[in-house]
Amino acid sequence: MSPRGCLVFALFGLGTAPAAAQLPSAELASAPDVARSAPADLRDPAQADLRHSAYALPRGMWGLSISALGIGGGDAFAKLGVSRGFGAGFAADLNLAHLGVGLLNLSAAWHFLDTRHLDLGLRGGIWYGHGDWFWTAEGLTKRIVSDLDVLNVPLALTGSVPIGSFAQLDLTVQYTYALLYGASATSDERSPYTDSELATRQFFFRPGARVFVSDNTAVQLSVKLPVQSELALEDAATELSFADTWSFEAGIRSRFGPGIFGGLRLQYGEVSDVLYGAALFPSFEIEMRW
Repeated sequence: MSPRGCLVFALFGLGTAPAAAQLPSAELASAPDVARSAPADLRDPAQADLRHSAYALPRGMWGLSISALGIGGGDAFAKLGVSRGFGAGFAADLNLAHLGVGLLNLSAAWHFLDTRHLDLGLRGGIWYGHGDWFWTAEGLTKRIVSDLDVLNVPLALTGSVPIGSFAQLDLTVQYTYALLYGASATSDERSPYTDSELATRQFFFRPGARVFVSDNTAVQLSVKLPVQSELALEDAATELSFADTWSFEAGIRSRFGPGIFGGLRLQYGEVSDVLYGAALFPSFEIEMRW
């Protein structure tokens, strides 16, 4: 090639690839992955559902969630949750609604494995209730609860597996240590702590699935499958049957606008019947992130 041809070829190459020359090497390496994954909106890390999944809030993000009529330990009765992402996969959550009835409810999450095909997350917490703090109780319930204290420490490992861009499978393995103690901690007296399973020591699996029917809407299913459950009293432990402790949830989660999400769930189980008087009962949630 002549000197003139070499010069023309070099100028043509510089003129057609300026963006590649300016991108850092890390961005060049990740660009093909971003293009290939193309996740639905609700699978983006800043928008993913944190409930029964491996994910946690990204660094610097705040969250506020309001829910009612739940049956899980973290959202039994009601939830007014304030959460914060701290980076490196860590986030923390405080349920202010439970503080309002005298129950301390703190939890933390760590999304420690983040790959294209598998995500893993740990979630732990501590729920502590002192009977004298339960000031919404009245009558016989107030008398029973005033002599009770409860400690509940859940620890869960969750794996989340994306199936293309249209679905996600989740599996949680959880052990909950619980202890109910005090003068009224007997197997023949019910309390809000026993009704909501906060006083239940339990090991269970929770498989679930999410189908993204659009960028802004997902249908979600999950089932709680206890392996062992017992009412954790101070001096004894009463075995609970599978029929009394399993539960099922089916729901829908939608994005209404930037950082605003809503969910509606139908939950079925004995715990729902005990808490709300019907084995099949709805629950709702509104969540904001910024």
